[in-house]
Amino acid sequence: RITRSEDGFLQEAHPKLRPMDTFTNGIFIAGCCQGPKDIPDSVSQASGAASKASTILSKDKLQSEATIATIDDDICSGCKMCISVCPYEAIEYNEEDEVAEITDVLCMGCGSCASVCPTSAIEHKGFTDEMLEAMIEAGLTEKGG
Repeated sequence: RITRSEDGFLQEAHPKLRPMDTFTNGIFIAGCCQGPKDIPDSVSQASGAASKASTILSKDKLQSEATIATIDDDICSGCKMCISVCPYEAIEYNEEDEVAEITDVLCMGCGSCASVCPTSAIEHKGFTDEMLEAMIEAGLTEKGG
């Protein structure tokens, strides 16, 4: 799934800084799928997108983000709030179990889902609530707070 603009064209991650990238790692866009473009611009973008893709494909192994989100199925209420805020469309609703599920390879660990979860069922590997509280406490202790 790729995010679309208001006009229905495929949405790039950032028009100036990442014009061929999408919010999904490894998926690149070029040409008229982003909006009306002339042929030279389309060819130039296609060349850049192909170069980015070949960089990924040339590697023997791919590494996923270390701080992906995880959902505790026992706590998840199935409210779907996390699904609506995920910019990477990494969360889907499991109708059978009535809980949200994260697709690890799509998750970028941004934390949007965890911040809206009313039951605190979502945590990030490497950034649990306890770890964050310890970091805050250490920072306050150093500053004399």
